[in-house]
Amino acid sequence: MRSTQVYLFLLAIISLPNGFAESPVPTGKAVSSYHPFEIAATYTHVLTDNTYVNTPTLNGWTASASAPVLPLIKATVEIGDYYGPHTSMKSLPGGPQVGFRLYRFQPFVRGLFGVSHMARATPSTIAAGGGINMDITDHLALRLLQMDYYRLHGGARQRAPIICA
Repeated sequence: MRSTQVYLFLLAIISLPNGFAESPVPTGKAVSSYHPFEIAATYTHVLTDNTYVNTPTLNGWTASASAPVLPLIKATVEIGDYYGPHTSMKSLPGGPQVGFRLYRFQPFVRGLFGVSHMARATPSTIAAGGGINMDITDHLALRLLQMDYYRLHGGARQRAPIICA
C-alpha cells in the first residue's frame, strides 16, 4: 500500500510540468507570437475503455509541431507512442489549433484528425482538446496542461480510448 502511494505521488509531481513548448514572448503584440512556430514534447498518460488495448492505462510520449496559418490559427501535427503490458498504440493526427496570448499564458484549443495503430487495428482518429503554455523566456515556454479526447473509428472495434496528455 505504501509503495502505491509513493508511486502515485511521484507520478503526480512528474506530471505537473507536463512538458516544454517552444514559443517566444511577443515584442509589442498582444495576440500572436513574434516567432509563432511551436515545438512541444510531453509525457502522456492514457486512460482507455479496453476496447482496442488490453489494459486500462498506457504511458508514453507525444511530440507536436505547429506553424502559423492565420494570426490566431496554427496548423498542428502530432505523433505519439503509448505503451503498456503486452500492448502499444501509435498515433499521427494533425489539424488546426486556435490560441491567443493572455499576459505570460497562451491557452489553446485544437481539433486533430489522423490515424492510430494498434496490433490488430488501424482506425481513423479524431481528437479534440487544448492546453495552456506559460512563457519562461523569450524562446521557451512550459506546457502547464494539455488534455485531449481521442475517438477511434473503424478497425477491429468501434469504441475509443480517452487520452489525457
